[in-house]
Amino acid sequence: MAESRSKPTLSRRKFLLAGAAAGLSVAAMGDIGSRDVVIERRTLTLPKWDAKGFKIALLADLHLRDQVAADRARHAHELAVAEKPDLIINVGDFVSKFQPMHRAFIKHALEPLHDAKCPCVGILGNHDYGSQVPEIVHRAVSSVSPMNILVNETMEVHGVSIVGMDDCLISNPDWNVPRERAFSRSFLSLVHEPDYVVHNPETVSLQLSGHSHGGQICLPGGHPIVTPYGSRKYVSGFYPDADVPLYVSRGIGTTGPKWRIFCPPELTILTLQGG
Repeated sequence: MAESRSKPTLSRRKFLLAGAAAGLSVAAMGDIGSRDVVIERRTLTLPKWDAKGFKIALLADLHLRDQVAADRARHAHELAVAEKPDLIINVGDFVSKFQPMHRAFIKHALEPLHDAKCPCVGILGNHDYGSQVPEIVHRAVSSVSPMNILVNETMEVHGVSIVGMDDCLISNPDWNVPRERAFSRSFLSLVHEPDYVVHNPETVSLQLSGHSHGGQICLPGGHPIVTPYGSRKYVSGFYPDADVPLYVSRGIGTTGPKWRIFCPPELTILTLQGG
């Protein structure tokens, strides 16, 4: 009679050790992925655009909550300034939740903008408002950098019209502002949450957004597991067939876990052409 042999079993101790090793590997991969800023270079052809070759450095979602985030954001701004763009844009969420110590992080992160040879413009995001002191975030950014924060306001840069909308989730965007007068044919709309593209008038050439973090923690290939409300339909990259053409940045910082998995931080360099 043949001797019966049972299949080897994994001991509880070995199982726990294997699980811990896998967890540490994921944590390490996420930590590495959160630090390395990738420059995404895109040339976009827009149906309504006259400022041929206009170059934008786009940043989003700095989430300045500690020194690591501030160092990463500072590096991203150094890279942006080195590109010598026509315009530097930040589409919101400078902080996660404001505390007095964050003023130092904001100053450190934005300091490279003093070397920019172009205008710098930004808007506030839902986390800036969720801090309960958006006016302090606004003042902190404006006092330490040349960043011009727009709240339902417009400006002109080298023949390009720009409207900066108030946050759509927590504050009061006034969608009459982009409709109130005849803007340049080259017309940018800055909206933190991309899904609100449906509210822009058709005269807008391009909406620029963040908020999604590209999913932040993704499956291989950059497929997001979950995205926040306001970025369920539009998550990352260029959407030429949205209500108006739309570009969504993965952003620089993180919320929740300080990880980015298959979704590195993004500094976007956009060159805009008419077509």
